[in-house]
Amino acid sequence: MNLLQFPRRARAIRIRVTGRQRGQSMAEFLIVAPLLLFFCLATVQFVLLYQAKSTLDVATLEAARAGAVAHGSMTAMQDGLARGLAPLYARHASADGAQAALLNAQTDVKTTSHVTIISPTADMVSDFAQAGSFATQGAAVAEIPNDTLIYRNTVTGPRSGVNIQDANLLKIRVHYCYDMYVPLVNKVLYYAVNVIGNIGPDGILPREPADAGEDPYGDPQQPDTWCRTQLADGVATGKWPLALESEALVRMQSSFRPSAANDLTTTRSAPAP
Repeated sequence: MNLLQFPRRARAIRIRVTGRQRGQSMAEFLIVAPLLLFFCLATVQFVLLYQAKSTLDVATLEAARAGAVAHGSMTAMQDGLARGLAPLYARHASADGAQAALLNAQTDVKTTSHVTIISPTADMVSDFAQAGSFATQGAAVAEIPNDTLIYRNTVTGPRSGVNIQDANLLKIRVHYCYDMYVPLVNKVLYYAVNVIGNIGPDGILPREPADAGEDPYGDPQQPDTWCRTQLADGVATGKWPLALESEALVRMQSSFRPSAANDLTTTRSAPAP
């Protein structure tokens, strides 16, 4: 046998082996690439969620401060919440862009958020409310006194179990529906949080759950009453809302008035189940 043939055969073998390795690498990449892309998109969505939660925390504190100086006015708290959430709606770094962001935030606060006053409670109002020293439209207003608190009696109320100093703490909880818009990841998170259908072909990817025809919301096992959308609307708009919550506690800088806490001209009720 000619010895010169051995290098040629070795070269041919190396070429065949290299070709197989390249084919195997391509198959592995095709398997891993979709998962890698999904995790990259999920990272982006979680970063946006963190930004939204941080912004909501600041906005909730601003809403509480606005209510503290306005007798616990729900309208004032909604305005403060909208001002705090406006950065989430900013699209242009200009005066017009800032104004548009604030208007969009005010609209969403009225339709996709819910502010709950945790304190003062009805029992605190019953224990400490007095007729206000100043009249509003010719009528006395019930309010929890806020002046000279350091000199007031510290006896606890019979119903609330707290003293008047504690009754002057304003604590609110904000439930805000944040629209996720990173493709695919937003739908996966919405289905997972609300426990809709199966995490598989019949649930998240190409089709809706089998019972979607009976329940347009997909028959969620852990539904969020405030932040939910019909599956058809989510598919059409690409928006899947996720509930974010935040709380804030501040000391009242004015007397708390139950009438001010219910001063909204229109109140948002929870959607029918």
